[in-house]
Amino acid sequence: MPMPARNEILKWLYERLKPKRFLHTLGVEQEALQLARIHGIPLKEASTAALLHDCAKNLSTEKLLAICKDHNINLHNNEEYPQLLHAFAAPYVAQKQFGTLPEDVCNALRFHTTGRAGMSPLEELIYSADYAELGRDPFPGLEEARKRLIADLSDGTHFILQNTVKYLESNHSEVFPMTMQALESYKDRPLINYSQNDRRLQKEHIIW
Repeated sequence: MPMPARNEILKWLYERLKPKRFLHTLGVEQEALQLARIHGIPLKEASTAALLHDCAKNLSTEKLLAICKDHNINLHNNEEYPQLLHAFAAPYVAQKQFGTLPEDVCNALRFHTTGRAGMSPLEELIYSADYAELGRDPFPGLEEARKRLIADLSDGTHFILQNTVKYLESNHSEVFPMTMQALESYKDRPLINYSQNDRRLQKEHIIW
């Protein structure tokens, strides 16, 4: 399935996103492409999904709810989490501009803030790249997440989900149900117990 050219996406985003959000988007693409090269995920899908993941971020809550209603989106009580609405609306905003996108790309946009049980490699990639992109201000667990993602994408995603839930719970914030379901889906695959000097955690980020 043909996908939009990168320069077309960038031009559209530059005109609709705030500068800080635009730079974040470029950071997510850089992180996604690095991880995609390492883990054998198609680069075009990785780039397209990364660039479009926040394409609905500039819209008001009212507009986002209207888009979700128009497309009969099951929000899973997401009305209580307005900061997550842009992800549910993103596939429809992107396809209105660029035409039909592959289902895996749409799902990567849709679940990039919450995750979900049974994520595909591309979904794991975009969820994790959004968390770990190099423009993020330092916070506990960020560097370990980046190294784990390079060593093993699913293990890194699992670590990010766990770290996110711990952070929300420690701040007495409610955890979105789909995020809990995503974390629980990894229970049969415990986090890899790397030794302190494990070479798999010594790899550094490459600037492409």
